[in-house]
Amino acid sequence: MLRYIVQRVGQLVPILIGISVVTFLMLHLVPGDPVLIFAGDKPLTEARAAEIRHELGLDRPIWIQYWGYATHAVRGDLGRGLRSQRPVLDSILEVLPGTAQLTLAALALATAVGVTLGTVAALAHGSWVDTAAMALAILGVSMPVFYSSLLLILLFSFTLGWFPATGQGGLERLVMPATALGLISSAVLARLVRSGMLGVLHQEYIVTARAKGLAPRAVVLRHALKNALIPTITMLGLQLGALLGGAVVTETIFSRPGVGRLAVDAILSRDFPLVQGTVLVAAVAYVLVNLLVDISYAAVDPRIHYG
Repeated sequence: MLRYIVQRVGQLVPILIGISVVTFLMLHLVPGDPVLIFAGDKPLTEARAAEIRHELGLDRPIWIQYWGYATHAVRGDLGRGLRSQRPVLDSILEVLPGTAQLTLAALALATAVGVTLGTVAALAHGSWVDTAAMALAILGVSMPVFYSSLLLILLFSFTLGWFPATGQGGLERLVMPATALGLISSAVLARLVRSGMLGVLHQEYIVTARAKGLAPRAVVLRHALKNALIPTITMLGLQLGALLGGAVVTETIFSRPGVGRLAVDAILSRDFPLVQGTVLVAAVAYVLVNLLVDISYAAVDPRIHYG
């Protein structure tokens, strides 16, 4: 296991380098002059523009600029925002807990609803319960995050008055954003769990377990569901990327401070260092979570051995 972890961490190095290259090139490929953005509305002479360009390191060859960016990023220095002049990492860490709370809540909700719905649909295969469960799953997959967010606000905030529409703080302000964000993932997981369970329920070891007189609950939870979770675990890692992307929309609609909303504000103000930092942090988080997903396979299925 340790050898496998070391190998997987080693494989992450070129991926992280590629991510850093792409995020660095954003500054040079996106239209707009960072010097003019840095100056804002202040009058700018050519001499002052050259001075700012030198301060930002934009007068150096691009490969030297990247080397400086990469070496600073490894030490946790992602530069300073052009507008706020605050360290980018400080701005991200300030709102990161809100995004982590929203994403983890949405992932937990999606897992609970998806696994439950998929298992029930598989056990009731061919019945109206199966049809209704899959109809709900298709509805969840087909509904964009921004639309489900607006529907939830209209129903539970404006009509029923159960939850506040916007803001952050407390469980009552987390329910609607997490639900809106987790709907699509729960639908995807439900269909995947149903498919996996249908493939497992007719295996010989399940038939043998039932023939030995094991309780149906033990057969389903200890044998069938556990062996059907391998592809589901893989999908959980992939769904994290979708949740991080959906958090941009959700945080904006529900006015929640977070990395997604910070990235949107940075894009609108063309604060390139801040955009670079938010993209880099989100990409690294996604890569690390998928590493943990790969390692977790052995805990779920003891038949898997890493050489």
